[in-house]
Amino acid sequence: MEGMKRLLSTFVFLSLSAVAFQARAVFTEVGVSYGKKKNSFDADNYVTSESLTASLSFYFMETLALELSYTSAVGVQQEKIKSGATIVSERTVVQTTQIQGADLIWVLAGKQAFFQPYLKGGAAQLRRTQEVKLNNLETYTLDPEVALVPSYGVGFKLAFTSQFGVKVSYDAWKTPLGEGLFSNDDAIRAGVTWMF
Repeated sequence: MEGMKRLLSTFVFLSLSAVAFQARAVFTEVGVSYGKKKNSFDADNYVTSESLTASLSFYFMETLALELSYTSAVGVQQEKIKSGATIVSERTVVQTTQIQGADLIWVLAGKQAFFQPYLKGGAAQLRRTQEVKLNNLETYTLDPEVALVPSYGVGFKLAFTSQFGVKVSYDAWKTPLGEGLFSNDDAIRAGVTWMF
């Protein structure tokens, strides 16, 4: 619920920012996208993730834009160790992540094209918290991690009209693991966009 409130307030902020930049931008694009992934080892051991992203892009040329985005994501890792049919140990980790990004987008086709592939790169501020539950008895929360990390991605837009389209993207960023270590995380997203 907290993530949805942040997503809504960030989306309102980005929309108000559009008014300030509208005079200088050639056109503005607002988008909403969703991503979901599940990796199962068996029925009792799996990792799931779900994310929702709001974005606002300011095009200063037909093929070059600055995209501001906010992503709220939740991941669940479930681990059960069994001896025969008896569960010996159980561990559940719920990870909540908020990502505020700023990326430069280079579109490889004109605004009138139906298929518009693009490349993107920039930086993101990532905030992550983890709640760990052991054997359905003990629950503890790890200290939040906040880091500024590089981000990049590729994708394409299908422009059904000059104002409306569908976007599919692959986005990646580095996630802090502590002690100066990072992991390369990624997400596949799909959503809709509106041009103004």
